[in-house]
Amino acid sequence: MQKVKILHCADLHLGSEMMTLPKKSKERRGELLRTFRKITDLCREEAVEIFLIAGDLFEGSNVDLETVQSVKSYLGALSCPVFISPGNHDYISLDSPYLEDGWPENVKIFKGAMERVVLEDKNVAVYGAGFTSTYQRKSMLHFEEVDPTRLNLLCIHGDVVSPGQKSDYHAMSVEELSRSGMDYVALGHIHKREDIGRAGDTFYAYPGCPEGRGFDELGSKGVYLGELYKGHHALRYVEVCQRQYIRLTIDVTGLVRELEVEHKIKDTLAEAYGKDYEKHIYQISLTGTRKEEELLPIKTIERTLSESLYHLDLSDDRMVERDYELLREEVSLRGLYVRNLLSLLEEAKEKGDEVLLATYEKALEYGMTSFEGQVNIIED
Repeated sequence: MQKVKILHCADLHLGSEMMTLPKKSKERRGELLRTFRKITDLCREEAVEIFLIAGDLFEGSNVDLETVQSVKSYLGALSCPVFISPGNHDYISLDSPYLEDGWPENVKIFKGAMERVVLEDKNVAVYGAGFTSTYQRKSMLHFEEVDPTRLNLLCIHGDVVSPGQKSDYHAMSVEELSRSGMDYVALGHIHKREDIGRAGDTFYAYPGCPEGRGFDELGSKGVYLGELYKGHHALRYVEVCQRQYIRLTIDVTGLVRELEVEHKIKDTLAEAYGKDYEKHIYQISLTGTRKEEELLPIKTIERTLSESLYHLDLSDDRMVERDYELLREEVSLRGLYVRNLLSLLEEAKEKGDEVLLATYEKALEYGMTSFEGQVNIIED
C-alpha cells in the first residue's frame, strides 16, 4: 500500500520578542528555538520521510543570524527532505534569510508562485508556494497537471474561508481544496490547532503553533505526525511545547486565610496539570463569594506562588455577599443605584434574557465595588 510518513508544523515565529513576559523574554526566545530543535529530533526518532513547514518559521526578515544558523544546522542534520512555504511574517523579501546562501541541500524553500517537486523514490509530489509580501490577496492555488497515481502533498500558508469570505492572507475555500487533486494540504497561519478536515478526497489541517507566545495562544501546542495514504491517513497530534499558557478560574468560597488559598491553588494545578505543573505560565482568577471584610493579600500570594511557578498573574474576582434588599432601602446615591439595577434585573429575569441578566449582574457588582473604592473593570 502506497504511503509516506510526514511531520507537519507551522507558525514557530522564531526570533519573536516574546514581550508577554518582558523579564523572561530572552529565555523564552531560546525556548522557542529549542522547541524547533525538538521537532527536528522527532523527525529523526520517528523516521519521518517528509518534513513540511507551512509558513512563519521566522517572525520576520530581521531574525538574528545565530537563530538562522541554528535552523540550518538542525535541518541539515536530517536525512529527509524539508519543504518550507514562507508566510505573511517571513515572506520572501530582499533581506529574507531564505535568500541567503548556506541552506542545506535537503531543504526546498518555495519562493513565490506554485512549484512542484517530485520525489520519484517515494512516488510523491510536493507542491508549495510562498508569500512575497505581508499580504497575499490573489490565490496561489494554480497547479500543473496533477498525477493521481502519486501521493500529492501541498504545503501552503493562508486562510481557509467560508464561501464569499475574503482574507488578506491567501484565502482558500474548502471547494478549492476539494478540486486541487491533493491528498493532503499542510496549512499554516491559524495558531490554534484544528482537527484534520476532509474536502472530497483531500485531507487538510492546521497544526497550530508549536509553542504559545501569549495568553491568546492557550494550552497544549504541537505538530501533526504520521502516515499518509491514498484516501486515508494515520496522522496524530504530538505535543512539543516547552510550556503552556494557561488561563483558569478557581473557586475559593469559604477560604479566608492566605495559606488556605495558596494550598487550594497548588492542589488545583497539580491535579489538572500533573507533577510538572510548575513549569507553565498561568493567569488565574479567584472566584466565588466573600463577606465584605474577607479581603485577601493577593499580591503577597502571587509573589509566594511565583517562587515555584514559572509565571503567575493572580486576580481576586470574588463577588461580595451583600443584602441588596437592605441596601435598596438606603436614602443615598448607592440606594438609588441598587434600586435601579434590581429593577432591571427583575425585568431581564421575566424576559428570560440571559445576556441582559449577566450584564446587569456585572453592572451591579462593578457599581458596588466602585462605591467601595475597589473597582477594576478592565477585562480581556
